[in-house]
Amino acid sequence: MAYTEMKIVAETGKAHVNNVALFGYLDQARQEWYHYSIMNGVESVVVHVGVSYKKEVFNQNKLSILTTLERIGNTSYTLKQDIVNHLEELVVSAEVVLTTINRQTRMKVPVPEAIRKLLEKDMILNASRIKENNQAK
Repeated sequence: MAYTEMKIVAETGKAHVNNVALFGYLDQARQEWYHYSIMNGVESVVVHVGVSYKKEVFNQNKLSILTTLERIGNTSYTLKQDIVNHLEELVVSAEVVLTTINRQTRMKVPVPEAIRKLLEKDMILNASRIKENNQAK
């Protein structure tokens, strides 16, 4: 299945990174998915997030966020997100449900076929690179 990976360094003015900042990192890691949706004529909006905080994160910890397409329904799809620290320890696990909507009417629409096909592919999703490849054809 398709996935994205983002590497960051945790930043905070304190020793401990609060959970709201970690939640923001998860959103940043979904940007490729939002962009890919728009490239395919829909907008993806978050309708549900379930987050489990497993370990503390401290200032300047190096983090890796893996976002994986887990399943697809009629008008929504689910991403699994894990944040792992520099010691390869799971620090955050999340499940995010996004629904696809028409950008003009703001009404739900079926998940585009291009997103559905990502479930079958073992690849890193890079919307910018995909766009360049499509333009070159």
